[in-house]
Amino acid sequence: MTTLVWKVASNEWRRLWHARIPALLLLILVVLWAIAALAAHHHWQDHASTVAEVTQRSQQDWQSQPDRHPHRVSHFGDFVPKPLHPLSVIEPGILDQSGHLVYLEAHRLNSANFNPATEATSLGRFPLITPAMIVQWWMPLFLIMIAYATITAEKITGVLAFMRGNGTPLWVIVSGKWLALFLPLFMLLCLQGVLTLAWSWGSDQAGFRLSLMLLAQAMYIAGWCLLVLTVSWFSRQLHGALLTLLLCWVCVCIIFPRGLANLAQTSYPTQPRTEAEHHAEVKLKALGDSHNPDDAHFAAFKADVLKKYQVSSVEELPVNYHGLLMQEGERLTTAVYREQQALHDAQLNRQNASIRHWLWLTPALALQYVQMASSGNDLAHHQAFIRQAEDRRYQLIKYLNQIHTMKVDQHHDHDTRVSADFWKNAPRPVISLAPVAVSQQSIVAALLVLLGWILVPGALLTKIAKRT
Repeated sequence: MTTLVWKVASNEWRRLWHARIPALLLLILVVLWAIAALAAHHHWQDHASTVAEVTQRSQQDWQSQPDRHPHRVSHFGDFVPKPLHPLSVIEPGILDQSGHLVYLEAHRLNSANFNPATEATSLGRFPLITPAMIVQWWMPLFLIMIAYATITAEKITGVLAFMRGNGTPLWVIVSGKWLALFLPLFMLLCLQGVLTLAWSWGSDQAGFRLSLMLLAQAMYIAGWCLLVLTVSWFSRQLHGALLTLLLCWVCVCIIFPRGLANLAQTSYPTQPRTEAEHHAEVKLKALGDSHNPDDAHFAAFKADVLKKYQVSSVEELPVNYHGLLMQEGERLTTAVYREQQALHDAQLNRQNASIRHWLWLTPALALQYVQMASSGNDLAHHQAFIRQAEDRRYQLIKYLNQIHTMKVDQHHDHDTRVSADFWKNAPRPVISLAPVAVSQQSIVAALLVLLGWILVPGALLTKIAKRT
């Protein structure tokens, strides 16, 4: 029977080749994929070189600081880049929207900046064609145009009845035609995987990330091949099969993903950045103002400090009281801004949870979830980067405030300069790309949807095959 399946597949390939149009469409698809790969690679290289240049310049500026006051150094700030995985060439995800660099400074929790999507001209606002987009949108569309008539035409011309009359089981016919549709596209996916593996070899979890992406893409395309065969089997006219499949493509790839995203944003709206900062400032003023001598919180803080060091006035302290004030102020501002960031992240997570609840409507979006997680460019990876950047910021500012407290004479606070060796030895841990596990919820939900995407049309075709 295996030989018979391959014979049906070979006959299908021969038919498609002699039809010319399917072969031409497949060639156009390959050319489009090659163009997308080159454009995405150039785009990634441009981002990577820009981030590397800014990072190097920031590192040089930080190391070349002269002797100066620690508080001035804390406002001089530091840049940290978002780690870019080589798989971003296939799926950049939210990379252009979320930003690549975060500026770290005292008393503030800044969002990521340098996001080309907001800096593009009106002509540049069309989405960049990427290999992931080819698989997600264009490969199914070309598959529909190539194979919508694969069974319908044979039913109309009587070829299918002839094959069944010769004793060929239906499951052999269906399996052979599915193999004929799936195998060329799967070979293209494998070629993309091999080239990407060579490009990303040695990077973080390269093999696992690429295997996960390839698995999701193969499941997605396999489901589309099954759907095309199912619709083609049940359709009585060629135009009916084509219109039905095009309607499925429009709903699965365009309407449902956009509709779910808009519904999630409407149901769980996020607070604008300026509004969030305003609420943070209001809360900080309510907690305490270090510049107000009558402020209750800092008056109590001063009393605790004097009691701790067993002195009666600030001037008698063995440490710099202004440095202690900076430490307490940083503790308060960090807590408030982290609370605001947590609220913002929670709202985004609610949006994602809402979309995952209806993800079964659109396997195209499920595929995008896996591709974005595999390339390290989904929401979970970005939030992990922001958390790492904030931890680095707080460690750095805490270190500078301790130098202010211990190394600066409070009687000559404004005139004191501290050795630049302290800045060169400041804690600035490297920001690393989070593991794939941070996106576990999205990946599991998406893979289950893709599995159902295969099982539903597969069950219908199995039911048909059992008729003989």
